[in-house]
Amino acid sequence: MASKFGQGGRAHGDRPYPGRGERADRVVWPVLRRWRACLTLLLAGPAVLSAQPAQNLRLHVPSPDWRDQIIYFALTDRFADGNPGNNDQGAGVYKPGRLAYYQGGDLQGLRQRLGYVQGLGATALWITPPVLNQWWDGHYSSYHGYWAQDFTKVDPHVGTLQDYRLLSDALHRRGMYLVQDIVVNHTGNYFYIKPGAPAGQEAQHWVPHPGSRPTSAPTQKPFDMNDVRRAEHRAAGIYHWTTDVTNYQDPHQLLNYQMAGLDDLNTENPVVRRVLRQSYAHWIKEVGVDAYRVDTAFYVPPDYFADLLYAKDPKAPGLMQVARQTGRRDFFLFGEGFAIDKPYQDSEAQRIERYMSGPKGEALLPGMLNFPLYGSGSEVFGRGAPTAVLGDRITRMVKMHPRLHWMPSFVDNHDVDRALAGTSVRGLEQHLLALMTLPGIPVLYYGTEQGFAQPRTPMFAAARPDGKDQFDTAHPLYQRIAGLTALRKAHSVLRRGVPTVLTQQANGPGALVYKMVHGADVAVVAFNTAPYPVLVDSLALGLPAGQRLEALYGLDGMPASFTVNAQGQAHLTLPPHSGLVWRLVPGARQELRPWRPARVRASTGKRPCARSAAPLRCRAKVPAQSRAGCGWWMAISRRLKA
Repeated sequence: MASKFGQGGRAHGDRPYPGRGERADRVVWPVLRRWRACLTLLLAGPAVLSAQPAQNLRLHVPSPDWRDQIIYFALTDRFADGNPGNNDQGAGVYKPGRLAYYQGGDLQGLRQRLGYVQGLGATALWITPPVLNQWWDGHYSSYHGYWAQDFTKVDPHVGTLQDYRLLSDALHRRGMYLVQDIVVNHTGNYFYIKPGAPAGQEAQHWVPHPGSRPTSAPTQKPFDMNDVRRAEHRAAGIYHWTTDVTNYQDPHQLLNYQMAGLDDLNTENPVVRRVLRQSYAHWIKEVGVDAYRVDTAFYVPPDYFADLLYAKDPKAPGLMQVARQTGRRDFFLFGEGFAIDKPYQDSEAQRIERYMSGPKGEALLPGMLNFPLYGSGSEVFGRGAPTAVLGDRITRMVKMHPRLHWMPSFVDNHDVDRALAGTSVRGLEQHLLALMTLPGIPVLYYGTEQGFAQPRTPMFAAARPDGKDQFDTAHPLYQRIAGLTALRKAHSVLRRGVPTVLTQQANGPGALVYKMVHGADVAVVAFNTAPYPVLVDSLALGLPAGQRLEALYGLDGMPASFTVNAQGQAHLTLPPHSGLVWRLVPGARQELRPWRPARVRASTGKRPCARSAAPLRCRAKVPAQSRAGCGWWMAISRRLKA
């Protein structure tokens, strides 16, 4: 039978070790082939590497468990310039040093700096949209990538399709993953409708932006049909012909009007839905994108995402089906819903949850950015709010979100102020420790590890007034974050556990202590946000007397280990501005009583289904005499649950 080696199969002389039989064929030969391929690339140099066709690149890999990932978010134009030749596209929008314009960062620069990103502990790279943009609307540039001209092409400012494939390949060869930012709400800012235009008279009030570059309209069909004065464009209904949003509390305006002047797509239109599915299927298939972050998710109806992900259209199936065809069984999407609750409230968190699960429990977005947690953490660690503000947020989010562990969390990003713009370095370190010890996927914003305090600052020398690169792996914050990511990776209870707040301060800065539980694994995390020591007396841990908790981490060095007293309590003295972590000693965990937090849905009062409480696993009660001598089985069981 014919094979890939020819009509007669592989000749005897092709075996690396003649006479060793089929085992050599199966084991040794594939290894030697990989070594030979790698050696060829190394000897040939970077020019040959950049010319490798897509079929030789590692674009498609199985999905990871996203609960175990740590994402580094880079604004591509500001991170690293790997190819200065693509900086100036002749449109007058490249002006290094002037941050309202393009600075020169690109995909090749990202690839060259992956060692820096991975050294920080990140396992995935989230990049801003690489798609072809409207570069200039007459007033502003789109260096950030969110003003699409064509959703299926790479913008020349950041590189080529091959550059993007090479980035995907380089990430996957490092065991890392690629997250692409996408937009479904709007294109660029090509036109506007004059305020006060009566319904039905939009054509008389439609005004194009004459300074738009490089084109006056999107070039991708059907998004090029953006002139309401033309009957066929009006009939196609690709856009909402509306004015700017003036009231962000009005749901109708939010879903149908132009956000900041950007041309609002009619995502209820089946044609728009199909082309957006095809556009974002393209990047999964052609580049090997592993996840999407969805910009401005609140500006489209929640049910739109059921169509984007699960549509049964044979010519344009939902993205989950497309991803499965590339071997990704757990393709991930998370949305941006910029909504921060006031202390002790959760109406915005409920709104976020409505984008992850529909009114009948139907699956929508797998995750949403946890803006309420960001808001509460910033208040406590950055502005001296009572620690009960964060304690209450932790308790509410556990009850509110069945998929809490899939909600990315952060201390700053490109839509908010840098953390160090409003807090001290120690406050940032405390916030980062909370990020790494609470449920959710930690997201690290580029430059935080270098102490940046200004928004959207470039990392590379050519775009900086000081003319110096900012990739210092010896920077104290880089080292601090690398230590925190290592802590999270080493202990599954910090990635998979469910928190219970043990104590908090209601009237100002002070102590916040919570317990993380994952099966039989327990960790205790404590903060003191006050500038003086705080005694936490008679702290009820919910653990049997005599249990030993060993020190795992401290912002100022390892704390002392301690033992649970006869009353099931501990007495802790927390140093000023401290952050401390302990873990139940592994040998003692066999005696741990099963524990289950009170988890109640805020909306219905019903206990969530078993699937929604998946992070919790309780083993059956077993008499102590039966457990003696079976520590090996307990260890295996814990590894399987981790």
